[in-house]
Amino acid sequence: MPAWLVFLVSGGAVAAAGTRLAKDGDTIAEGTGLGGMWVGAILVAAATSLPELLTDTHAVLQGLPSLAVGDLFGSCMANMMVLAVADLATRSPRMLTRVAVNQALVGTLGIVLMVVATIGLLAGGSPAIFGIGWPPLVVGFAYVAGMRLLHRNREEPAFRTPAEVERVRPSRAAVRRALIGFAIAALVIVVAAPYLARSTAELGRQIGISEGFAGLLLLAFTTSLPEIAVSYASVRAGAYSLTVGNLLGSNCFNMAALLPLDLVHGPGSLLAEVHAGLVVGALFGMLLMALALLDILNKSERRFWVIEPGPAFMVVAYLAGVYLTYRLTS
Repeated sequence: MPAWLVFLVSGGAVAAAGTRLAKDGDTIAEGTGLGGMWVGAILVAAATSLPELLTDTHAVLQGLPSLAVGDLFGSCMANMMVLAVADLATRSPRMLTRVAVNQALVGTLGIVLMVVATIGLLAGGSPAIFGIGWPPLVVGFAYVAGMRLLHRNREEPAFRTPAEVERVRPSRAAVRRALIGFAIAALVIVVAAPYLARSTAELGRQIGISEGFAGLLLLAFTTSLPEIAVSYASVRAGAYSLTVGNLLGSNCFNMAALLPLDLVHGPGSLLAEVHAGLVVGALFGMLLMALALLDILNKSERRFWVIEPGPAFMVVAYLAGVYLTYRLTS
């Protein structure tokens, strides 16, 4: 089969299975009675980021480290692009002005994790500790500590949309069905992931783009389709806390995925073998998250869109980041 057809078939399977993972993950999370930020930032975020983790694992095993890391950085950028489009799609007051301030904890954690990953990329990931680069170890520890902090601040805000108030805890039978569906969807991703990674690298070679840029654009868009589907459904339902928590939480999980990727990589640092030009993608990922935090924290009643770096500026920043990464990795 030609590379483009393998890419479409395996990418479609990963996207469909990832969307089912997110839906069943949400059901499982609601069955525990946890809050909206916790559900979105941790459980649903982990479910929608599972395609990145499994696909990038196979990319590393196939000797394509730049493809894997490029996918992680590109997915973070793509998630913020989805957040900007979702914010633009909601009428005044916009979505980011209606979520609780504690959502900023998730975004701040994502920026911290990406800063560590960027420093590690610039430093070549050295020195290695027990055969693992120090940045993934620090990121892994910081992610666990950050999730603990989010758990302690998981209380629901005073303001909640009607859809969030009406969310009913699912029955035990529904949770049981969700567990089965979650397991089947995960199995589909496990089977399709190696084909998606291999075909993306081959497709990138055929159209004349680098391995890292293929990961940042082609692979990142494909593995981010579950986040797009979940965001579309949750915005339509008015569950804005779930939307924002899922997208920011997915960025945190993407950075934490560096640790298992470095483990399967073998001796030496994974980041030492990654194209240095991908640092631009990491920097723009941090910029986009910072712009999202500005909108979340800005609770002024009167807003002046001309002087505020809102979602439209985030879209422009995303396109600029993709272009500059292409120039530096070509």
